[in-house]
Amino acid sequence: MKRAVALLIWASVIGVVAGVFLDVATFLVARYGPEAGSYSYRGNGALAVPFGLGPAILAGAWVALVLRYRGFARWKEIGLAAGLVNIFLLLVSVLLLVLFNSAAYGVSTAMTFAILVWMIIAPVVAAFVPAPAKRDEPRELPGHVGAGALVAVVLVLAFFAAEAVLAPGS
Repeated sequence: MKRAVALLIWASVIGVVAGVFLDVATFLVARYGPEAGSYSYRGNGALAVPFGLGPAILAGAWVALVLRYRGFARWKEIGLAAGLVNIFLLLVSVLLLVLFNSAAYGVSTAMTFAILVWMIIAPVVAAFVPAPAKRDEPRELPGHVGAGALVAVVLVLAFFAAEAVLAPGS
């Protein structure tokens, strides 16, 4: 029971830090973001930050939780790698728009869809990867599921709370 509570506390802390980070990053991109030719990430273009990095954070957290529950020793590193896949997709999408302007809009939109799909598929794939040898430690499924839900909810709430202090459009 103590482990489940600690897991939920860590999920809350990660959600708060991630939500505030997303708001600050969105503010900075809205103000100073990249622009080239006819396309700009300033203003509404800054929505790429929460809609790109948010799923990356959730994909990484959810993969890490699935692998932790299943007994993988390197669950943190693999979770981070899962999040980095989404960040890579986001950066490629931004780079395409900056380099090729509106000609790359369709590809960039497809990359955004791929970011959202990866957020869902990555934890499912992690659930089916062959697990290492069985552990003797008890596993707390409700704690892991609760932590996965909690990190998502707290991230969104922290983002909106931080937005009240530092709104991207201000």
